[in-house]
Parts: sequence; structure tokens; C-alpha cells
Amino acid sequence: MPSREISTESAAAEDRDPIFVVIERHRELSAHHDAAASVSAKLEDVADFFAADEISGQRNLALSEHANVLIRSKPTTIAGAIALTRYVAGLPEWELPDDDAWHQVFLEGLADAIDEIGTAQRLGRSGG
Repeated sequence: MPSREISTESAAAEDRDPIFVVIERHRELSAHHDAAASVSAKLEDVADFFAADEISGQRNLALSEHANVLIRSKPTTIAGAIALTRYVAGLPEWELPDDDAWHQVFLEGLADAIDEIGTAQRLGRSGG
């Protein structure tokens, strides 16, 4: 039953690695933004549209700010590193930071995190 062991290990990694909370928060902010944008797109009354568009803009700002948190966050387990890499790889461009060098920050942080996880494992501590 190796697949059961892997899923148990993944669930345990989620409990230990705060990156899963960061990813989930990004998903929530993205959903909130999408909901606000879909409401404003359906409005015909100018006043209602501008009010809804203001909310959409605020949610977009929150999403943008969290995108910067996302790319600077370091996973603490291998499962977290894999989850973060896959999540960021699947994001549409508009959900990523505006900074053209975001990928460099992300990859450097990810490499540092993997190095730290490997060091922890070599020292006999659990790291995913």
C-alpha cells in the first residue's frame, strides 16, 4: 500500500508546512476577485458598475499583494516545495506579480528552501 503511505505523508506535510496556508489564501483571494469582477461585468447602471468596480479593484489589490507573499514564501517540506512549484506554474500571468524579475525571486527562494530541507534531512530531522 505505498500510495496510502504517500498520501499520509502528504497530509502530514500539509500539517507541518505553512506554504499550504499561503497557497490556499491565494486561491481564496483569486476566487473573491473573480466573483467581484463577474458582478461588475453584469451591471448596466453606471453608479452600480463603479461601486462594484471599486470592490473588484480592492480585491485585485489584495490578490496582487498576496502574489508577492506567495513568491517570497519558502516551503519547509518537499511536499510543500512541489505544491508551491505546481501552483505557481499553473497561475495565469495576471495573478503573478507585475515585477518582471518575480521569477528570479521565486526561484532563489525555492532553491534556498530545498537546500534547507535537504540539510535538515541530512541532520536527521524530518523535512518532508
